[in-house]
Amino acid sequence: MNSMISGTAGVGNTPVESPVTRTQQTLLFPSLVKKINPDRRLSVLEIGPALPETIEFFSEYKCRLHFAAMYSDPVLQVESSEFTEEELAEKISRSLDFQEGTRFDLCLFWDFLNYLDDKALRAFNIAIKPFLHKSTRAHAFTVRTLNTSFSNQQYGIAQAHMFSIRPRTGKQARTSPHTQAILVNLLSCFDIDQGMLLPDGRLEVLMTASL
Repeated sequence: MNSMISGTAGVGNTPVESPVTRTQQTLLFPSLVKKINPDRRLSVLEIGPALPETIEFFSEYKCRLHFAAMYSDPVLQVESSEFTEEELAEKISRSLDFQEGTRFDLCLFWDFLNYLDDKALRAFNIAIKPFLHKSTRAHAFTVRTLNTSFSNQQYGIAQAHMFSIRPRTGKQARTSPHTQAILVNLLSCFDIDQGMLLPDGRLEVLMTASL
C-alpha cells in the first residue's frame, strides 16, 4: 500500500461498522481519476470518516489521505449568527488542524457544503483556501432548494465510477441549500467546471481552485 493516512477533527481511522447499503454510479468522478499522475505523490482531503473501500481505492496511488470528521463537528450545531465570519473561520481552522504547508490536490466534500449556511460557507472558504493550490480539484454533491431532500449518509469510493453509501449515525444536521451561482460566490476559492443533475434533484459537481 502506497497511501499514508492522517485524521483531523476527531476522526478515527478505524473502519465504520455500518454496512454498505447501496451504491451510486458517478459519471463525473472518473475524469478526476484520469488526471491523477501515478508517478507523483497525491494529497487528498476527504470530509468524512476513513472508510475501508476509499482507503483501498487510493492504495493504488502514491498518496496521503487526510480525513476530517466535520459532520460531527460542533461548528454544524452552532447558530452562525452568534459569531462573526472570522470567528467561524477560526473555529473551522482549529477543527481541521492541518499542518502548515499542507496543500491538497484533491478535495472530496461529498454533501458537506449543504450543511453550511451562507456565513459558515464563507468561513469555510477562508479556512480551506490556504491549503489549496491553483490545480486543486474537488468533488461535491449540492442541493439547490429546500424542496430537494437528501439522506443522512456517508460516501466511499468503491470504484472510479461507483460510490458506496452507508447511513450516517446520529441526527442529521440542519441543511442549507445553495444555488450554483450562490455557491460559487460564497465558496470563491473554487470554480465549478462541470455539473450533472441527478435523478433525485441533487447536483454532482467538479470544481477547480480559483486562487
